[in-house]
Formats: sequence, structure tokens, C-alpha cells
Amino acid sequence: MARKTKEELEKIKKKFGVNTLWSWSKYNTYKTDTYEYFLKYILHLKEDRTNGIYAVSGGYTHQIIEDFYNKKIEYKDMLSQYEDYLLTMNLAELKYNRNDNEKNEKIANKYKNCLRHFFENHQIIPFKNKIEHFIVININGIILQGYIDFLHIEKYKDNNGNEKNKVVITDWKTSTIYKGKKVEKECGQLVIYAEGIRQALKIPLEDIICRWNFLKYVSVKYLQANGKWKERQIERHILGESLINTVKMWLKKEGYEENEIEKHIENIVLKNDISSLPEEIKDKFVISDCYVEVSLSEERINELKDEFTSTIKEIEEKTKEYEKTKDENIFWQEVTQENEFYLSTLCGYSRKLHKPYDAYLKEKELFVDDEIQKDTEDNNNENDLLEFLNDL
Repeated sequence: MARKTKEELEKIKKKFGVNTLWSWSKYNTYKTDTYEYFLKYILHLKEDRTNGIYAVSGGYTHQIIEDFYNKKIEYKDMLSQYEDYLLTMNLAELKYNRNDNEKNEKIANKYKNCLRHFFENHQIIPFKNKIEHFIVININGIILQGYIDFLHIEKYKDNNGNEKNKVVITDWKTSTIYKGKKVEKECGQLVIYAEGIRQALKIPLEDIICRWNFLKYVSVKYLQANGKWKERQIERHILGESLINTVKMWLKKEGYEENEIEKHIENIVLKNDISSLPEEIKDKFVISDCYVEVSLSEERINELKDEFTSTIKEIEEKTKEYEKTKDENIFWQEVTQENEFYLSTLCGYSRKLHKPYDAYLKEKELFVDDEIQKDTEDNNNENDLLEFLNDL
């Protein structure tokens, strides 16, 4: 779906009687780093670090998936298009780690091989769908606009045997998989989009499914020796080697000789799949795309709406105060070890523009200099003492 034009967005504002249409990315920028929000949305400064690869790679990956489901390319073309994009990113010298070439190379190889595996093995969603579906959500009078990566409808039967529809929202993710508290922390956008679908279609919450598809991973269900099935999420680039022990166990149970077992193990590692295994062994595994669902509830939606409302109010108050005082400290962001990785790797602003990050690095560098000076003084004291002993 094409992005809304400026004129179309103005009509939406007029319809709802608001001056601003918010987006999740704008809100989330403020929640992540208030000073980055200040640079981007108050000063409207262009990002000055353009060698970060995560956003670019994610954008290219989304584009390939969209092109496939929009029937612009065929399934077999996804991998070759990805290789073309890789070449573009390499020529632009984009980095996964700006500060360490060895780490950058290691991360790059993992990312590339995981996504290559995805484009060769993605399980097509066989339903009519909407790509980049535009949605408007009314949150206590604040209007948020967004684009859902992938939307489709599945049919199911309720407890009375009646056929009903479920609306499924899918968000493609090239990041590390979310687990535990991370799911709770990152699910806000999907929850808000679910609320938007409910408002638009007037359907109950139980008829909506929200989920991420973590493209770098597969879900593997496998039969254990005790007869019970277990499920794991495995990074695609190490799929074969991650299944060695389970495959070896089943090959032994099925009576295969040691030399045959070793041959099969070599194949699954080399090919990074289980296609070469005997059928009776392959039947012990079910490998699929890695979906993680987000649970929906009225309580969660209301909590998020309240948090969103209070945050927007805070932003508006700070913006008004800044317009009066021009005091950038109003949006100052304290930098700690916890958000250092984000600012060094993911943020589009360098320390030259991001003053809180610059202050943090200067303090850190001063600490390192102090340590070096202390070590030097200690060494000098030791040398003085040795010279004194030699004189004796």
C-alpha cells in the first residue's frame, strides 16, 4: 500500500479535529531517548551518522517480503534480490558494529546467513492479505497513525461450531527474538494496532491475533525419547548443528550404523537443514517460521493507552516550555551503560550532535585517562623503590 500523501493526512486531521497525527515511532523515540526526540522532532536535524546498517537492512528485508506478497517478484527471486541489497550495503560500507571490525564481521555473517535461509525457506501465508495497511487509532482523543506490516484473515470455528473470522496482525522482525520481560516491553505497537483494528472493524478482542515473525529464527518442534514433543527457537544459520544431538539419538534408536550416523550428521551441518535425513527421522521434527504471539487484554490496552496519553501530554508540555526558553536541558537524557549500546550502534546521531552522549563519553574517557595515569604513577613508584634497593 502506498504511503498517505500530505493532503490525505491533512484530511484525517480535519476529520478528527486535531493538529497533529502521532506515530508509534515518534512516541517510541521519546520513550527511548528524549534528546534524540529533541534533535529529530524539535530541531528537525538530519541524522549525521549514516553507516549504521540495522535500519537499512530491516527496510530492505521488509521491501523484499512486500514485493513478493504484492506479486512483484516470485518466491525464487527473494534471495537474489536480497543479495543485490547486500551488495548495495557493502558498497555503502554500512556497519553492524561501528567500533570493532572483528565483531562487525562476525555479526554480519550471522545476519546474512540467517536472512538467506529465511528467503529460501519462508513458509508462505496462504491467505488474502493487506501489505503495509494504513490504520488510525483514537487514543483518548489523541490520533495515532500507523502501517501494519502484514494483515490477513483466518477462519475458525467457535465452541458452538459457528464459523468466524480472526484478524491476524504480523510484524516482520530482523532483531534478536523477544523473550520474557522483553516481550512485555516491546509489544506496545502491536497492542495499539490491535486496538485500531478493533475500532475500525467493531470486532471483539478475542478475534484478533498479534504476532511477530522473527526472521532470523525457526521454531523447531521435535519428538523426545520420552514420547513428548518439545519446541525450541533456533537461529537459522546454526539450524543443522543445533539438531545434532537429537538427530543422532533418533538415528541410533532406529538402528543406523555409526558410519551412517556420521554421514547424516555431516550432511545436516553442511546443508544446514534436515532434507537429507531418512523419512522416519524427519518425521520427528516440524520446522516452521518463528512466530511469537502477543497476548491481548482490556487491562493491557487500557494501561498502554494511559501511558501513551500521559507521555504525549509530557512531550507537549516540554515542547511549549522549550519554545519559550530555548533551553535544551528540558529534553536532556541521562546516559548510562544501559543505553550506551543504543547510542553507539543504533542511534542516527553522533556525539557531535547528541550532547548528553558526548558528555557521557567525555566522562568515560576521563576515567580511562585517570586509570592510565594511576597505573603510570604506580609503576614509577615501583621503579623508584627498586632503584633505592639497588643503592643499598
